[in-house]
Amino acid sequence: MTLELPWSADRAIQQFGRTHRSNQVTAPEYVFLISELAGEQRFASIVAKRLESLGALTHGDRRATETRDLSRFNFDNKYGRNALEIVMKSIVKLDAPLVPPPSNFKGDFFREIQSGLIGVGLINVEDRSGVLTLDKDYNNIGKFLNRILGMEVQQQNALFQYFSDTLAAVIQEAKKNGRYDMGILDLGSGDEKVKKVDCRKFLTPGYTTSGHVELHTVGVERGMSWEEATHAWAEQNGADDGFYVQMRNNRKTAILVKEVNTKKRLFLVYRPNTGRQVKLETYGDIKKKFKKVLSEDAKQHWTDQYQSSAKICSHAYWRGNCKKASVGLLCEVGLRCRTYHVLCGSVLSVWNELEEVLSPVSGSNVKVQIVRLRTEDGQRIVGLIIPANCVSPLINKLSTSDQNQQLAVQEQQKRQLLHPQSLTHIINT
Repeated sequence: MTLELPWSADRAIQQFGRTHRSNQVTAPEYVFLISELAGEQRFASIVAKRLESLGALTHGDRRATETRDLSRFNFDNKYGRNALEIVMKSIVKLDAPLVPPPSNFKGDFFREIQSGLIGVGLINVEDRSGVLTLDKDYNNIGKFLNRILGMEVQQQNALFQYFSDTLAAVIQEAKKNGRYDMGILDLGSGDEKVKKVDCRKFLTPGYTTSGHVELHTVGVERGMSWEEATHAWAEQNGADDGFYVQMRNNRKTAILVKEVNTKKRLFLVYRPNTGRQVKLETYGDIKKKFKKVLSEDAKQHWTDQYQSSAKICSHAYWRGNCKKASVGLLCEVGLRCRTYHVLCGSVLSVWNELEEVLSPVSGSNVKVQIVRLRTEDGQRIVGLIIPANCVSPLINKLSTSDQNQQLAVQEQQKRQLLHPQSLTHIINT
């Protein structure tokens, strides 16, 4: 239990290293004890950022850990700064708010927060005109978390909640537009099952037969079958744990819930098509949408969605059609089985061909997603995800390069057979 985090990242690593020993039976889990005072988040935020810059403990080396333990404490990134800019501008009415203020705040949120931020120096008031202006470092996360400690407890907690909601909205928007940087995508480290479907090997230019790239086609399944659901349900003992059913568009869907925080009444949710959910749901939200039923009543709805989600997306399941699918595009929303095409090996040697294929799809700024996956048979693959509509043209380019390289290798072998002495002389020279 980490009572107080040191300011220095290397000291934090040193402290954690005292309890994380080699050849241990069980790896330790570090818990940060942080009060509910919003400003206290700065202590964890600064150390989390510095630890992330070291990389190994959070996501650099797959042998260190496969979960980003400290990322949720680090707000000092481009999304955090963007969210803080929106928050500050909305408070001084320079911009429209992205999300509504916290519903549990009593009073005029924007007026009271404005007054509090003037008190701590993040908002300045012009002497003559009385016009409100923002401090020059208004989107500095460290300064923001430091200064709000000087505000009243109710105000700073409400402001931090408003900032957190805005940050979530900014990240959601980035994900929707396909601009969210996930860093390295991990597959097969959680509940997903990764199966190798196909693998094609191509020789690369500038190398002998040892230089090559591989295009792997892998299938990733993330759902939860009825048998797995009943097995998980058998281990639950809470009064409100169990199966719930929701009615939408004349179709029913079932979920399995398990209480994980009795104080805040937070529940872990399992779905037939996507398995265990990352986000915890409150009991109030579950009761609004779902009705508790017996396992016998949930079985048919669970099995129906589990089977249909292997091939059709959530839009098609609920509404009968999908806008993307109707125009021939691939939609993976709510799909249980997804297919990924991963290019690995000597990728830099075919980078020009890769850019030519990806540019018409991604535009001038070619952005590639790095993926790290572990198959069911234990094989680890690290590479780049190739979009489905780029696979065919990429294979054509790599096949042409492969044939040219094979011809070059054959020519070299013929030359070696015909003139072994001259080749030996060249090698020696």
